[in-house]
Amino acid sequence: MGRTTMNFSLKLVLGVVLGVALGLFLGERVAVLQVVADIYVKLLQMTVLPYVTVSLVSGLGALRHDQAKTLALRCGALLLALWGLALAAVFLFPLIFPRIETASFFSTTLLEGREPIDFVSSYIPSNPFASLANNVVPAVVLFSIVFGVALIAVPGKERLLDVLQVAGAAVSKRPP
Repeated sequence: MGRTTMNFSLKLVLGVVLGVALGLFLGERVAVLQVVADIYVKLLQMTVLPYVTVSLVSGLGALRHDQAKTLALRCGALLLALWGLALAAVFLFPLIFPRIETASFFSTTLLEGREPIDFVSSYIPSNPFASLANNVVPAVVLFSIVFGVALIAVPGKERLLDVLQVAGAAVSKRPP
């Protein structure tokens, strides 16, 4: 008799479904398993940003100038289209909701001051390794894109690209 095996994606989905069902039906009795769940999620998160970095740098760095130009034009057009949709939504959504004449339900004493967001530090890292360590995704992605684009014009880049491809294969390696 032959043994049937499940692929990794099916195992992953099955594990998530069984975990949710276990939590729903047994509740606090399985709270002791929270440590295992936290370890599993952190192990998954540990590989995501290095994989994103290696993939972006090696993928963009391997491009030729004409390929990079075509990719930039297509991504720019897509970005402009998405910005147009977002702006249309921002301007059209207020027309969907009825106008409220009074605001007696609102009290300014319920508001707390928020800490201002530093967009420059979120997107432009002074230390990309600190951004990797602290999971600052926008900074890591922007650094990886800039590094990959800069690599396009570097002579002898094939040696680095080979190393990055090996690193990407190691980070994306699935268990048997």
